[in-house]
Amino acid sequence: MNRIDFKLGASMILLVVIILLPLGYVFNQIFSSFHVQQLQKEAIDLSNQYASIINDDNVENSMSIVEASARIANQQMLILDENVNLLSYVNIDLTQDDIDNIRTLLDTQTDHHYLSSSLEVSNGSTLLASAAAIDTNNASGHIIMFRSLDVLVQSRETAQILILISIVGAMLLGIGLAYFLSRMFTMPLISMEKAARRIAKGEAGVKIPITSNDQLGSLAAAINDLQTDLNRANQQRREFLASVSHELQTPITYLKGYAKVIRNKLWNDEIERDRYLLIIEEESDRLSTLINDLFDLAKMDEGQFRLQIGKVNIAQLIERLVEKAGIRAKQNGNNISFHNKLPNQVTLNGDELRIEQMLLNVIENAIRYTKNGTIDVFLSGQANLIKIEVSDTGIGMEKEHLDQIYERFFRVEKSRSRAYGGSGLGLAITKQLVQLHNGQISIESQRDIGTSVSIMLPNEKKGLSRYEDEEN
Repeated sequence: MNRIDFKLGASMILLVVIILLPLGYVFNQIFSSFHVQQLQKEAIDLSNQYASIINDDNVENSMSIVEASARIANQQMLILDENVNLLSYVNIDLTQDDIDNIRTLLDTQTDHHYLSSSLEVSNGSTLLASAAAIDTNNASGHIIMFRSLDVLVQSRETAQILILISIVGAMLLGIGLAYFLSRMFTMPLISMEKAARRIAKGEAGVKIPITSNDQLGSLAAAINDLQTDLNRANQQRREFLASVSHELQTPITYLKGYAKVIRNKLWNDEIERDRYLLIIEEESDRLSTLINDLFDLAKMDEGQFRLQIGKVNIAQLIERLVEKAGIRAKQNGNNISFHNKLPNQVTLNGDELRIEQMLLNVIENAIRYTKNGTIDVFLSGQANLIKIEVSDTGIGMEKEHLDQIYERFFRVEKSRSRAYGGSGLGLAITKQLVQLHNGQISIESQRDIGTSVSIMLPNEKKGLSRYEDEEN
């Protein structure tokens, strides 16, 4: 009974009951009140008309005329004197107890027009009475006209039965409608729940049909998007694990192989041995860099990465990096130069070591993928931002690869990854570091023309405090 369709259906049925029961009661009261008022008006009009005839001294035998008129019209009438003694009656048979009850009613009224819907006479009939004062032959009294309420009671009972039947019918219709609507609204939710559970179990290819453009359709689309993102995340995770395994296995294989060669003294001369030792050293550095990069990414993903914030002279930092990278650039036949459009004293707030790391990643990528070309590093300013742009004339890449370039272990040419070097994590780490500094990074590239990487960093301390080391 915890299903939402039962709860929704029960709520709709309860709403129907809450509306129909008071409505039926109000309709019954209006029906009864309307008919009572009509009978009341008729009784008052008749009593006043007959009283005016009796009180008219110009009318002879007025009492007899009134009696005859009431008898012909089949109207119930009673005439009492001032002492409430019976003078005349027409079409009504009252006992002494009935007359005593009427006398009591007359004595308790401030005027002689009174009404009662509960005046029951001895024969079991319910009468509505209206009295008017008369004055004839120097004697006063009362003329009382009666209207039977039996027909009204029967009509009201019939109306009540019809109202009850209508309420029951409306409730049955409401139950059917509630069941239909609750199923119509909840079946998509139940379908989404089942799909979400299948997604949670790791099933791929789960899709929810979108049958409407309302919130339910939007929710279905959101779950489908979530499934797509989960599939992509799972694929990336599998590729990541495979890449990590491959990247770790490759240097380990080199280390193991060349270590075995040296241990078994399988070299021909000292020069060959030194070359093997150099390979072991390079692969050890590669393995150490890969492990450090993975460790940094893990801390960034968990939100545990902290920056050491301080003043950074960005022009001096870039100049130092360009000078450091100059030797490697020349090894590839490249010419690297720095173009500063800002004053040398311009500083920004950030972690100098991490800014150096992300800029060095970009510059080394430019050197790695450029042969016999030029690499230019530009430093400029825009409003409260500092722009660092690294442009090269290297191999570039296709536009469809730009969205994937920040993915971990992504390489445009996987078959040539070892030849170009690198761990495939540089740009992923660079993007994270840029975002930690509240900046932005963008890449433009064309195949066989070159690549341009732009980094925008704020030169004011905006949004960095939450990343600072707790000791600062």
